[in-house]
Amino acid sequence: MRALLAVFAVILLGGAAYWALLDNGSDVAPPSNDSELDGDGQNGNVDHERVDRDQVIEEPDTLAPPPPAEDPETQPDTPDPDAPDATVTLAVFDVVTRKPIDAFRWRFVQQSSQQRGESTDSVAELALPRRAVGDLLIEAAGMQAFTKKQITIPAENAPNLLLDVFLTPATTAAGITLMAKNLDNQPIPNVRVDAFQINDQNRETAWQLGQPLWARSTAAEDGVYALPTLPPGEYGILLVATSATGELLPLAPFRRIFVLNGSNGFLEDVPLEEACALRLELLETNGQPFDPKVHGNVTISLNPIGQTGLQRKWTTNRKPNASGEVTGTVSAANVVPGPGLIWLDEPTAAGSYLLEIFINGDPRVNQTLLLRGNEVQTEQIYVR
Repeated sequence: MRALLAVFAVILLGGAAYWALLDNGSDVAPPSNDSELDGDGQNGNVDHERVDRDQVIEEPDTLAPPPPAEDPETQPDTPDPDAPDATVTLAVFDVVTRKPIDAFRWRFVQQSSQQRGESTDSVAELALPRRAVGDLLIEAAGMQAFTKKQITIPAENAPNLLLDVFLTPATTAAGITLMAKNLDNQPIPNVRVDAFQINDQNRETAWQLGQPLWARSTAAEDGVYALPTLPPGEYGILLVATSATGELLPLAPFRRIFVLNGSNGFLEDVPLEEACALRLELLETNGQPFDPKVHGNVTISLNPIGQTGLQRKWTTNRKPNASGEVTGTVSAANVVPGPGLIWLDEPTAAGSYLLEIFINGDPRVNQTLLLRGNEVQTEQIYVR
């Protein structure tokens, strides 16, 4: 009996120990089937947070703004094959007569293609691809070919293009023809033209200060001046704009050397810029007109501030004849040409200038003048 009790007690104590062990084992992590070493043989800690994050499927953000639309201004300027052609209206004129040219040929040349056509009505309607970029060539009989480089045909919904083209007659006759106009493309109806013989002594100097072969004051409503025939040789041509009565207008002069061989010719476009036509009223200290002959050798210079040595021709009216008429003018380089009112033989650019007058080498005038463009400017100067 005692033996049975002892066996029963042992069984109870073993059961209690077993349940105690089960209760303490709840804090022990279960065994893992994964290796405890990473590829380098070190303890590997699995980043469960990263794994979970990688497994998340992101939904599109319905609140995000749509991608920006492409700016049409930044699109390449290439023709749209589906867009209807643009109409380019081409009107062609003679630059000399300003009259329309009825018959002409045109060609629009792109990098890999070209279109061409003809007109017999002085105006042509060209159907060209929109946004195309190319060169437009216009030709007409007896005229110099004209090319307008890299024009852009209007895009969709843009106004059609209107082009006025002026063609220059081809030079066929010998001689010199000058087409004088201002910067607004308006013809100069009155000019004075001087022709100078060019030689080895004056070719590289101020040939316009010498005596001309001839000087002509002439008028032409269209501003086209055909010079008298000149024999073969080199000629310096000076053109200045004048009023109908011969006074200088405030426009810069045109000067150029031409080489004639007896059969060649020149047709020159002569645009004249604005300038100052300077007139000086020289007076004695008592207010009477200054007469250089009374004083001796009277020299005069007009230089931009900071410059020296610029040579100029000055002009004055001749003395009245016995009947009181004034006929012609007299000019001289770097000297006062006569009493009273004198003027620069060529208008000069606007700006600040230093006027100096010497009598027999002694300085008598040293004065700053501010010359204004597009103006006939008269200054009173007292010579002491």
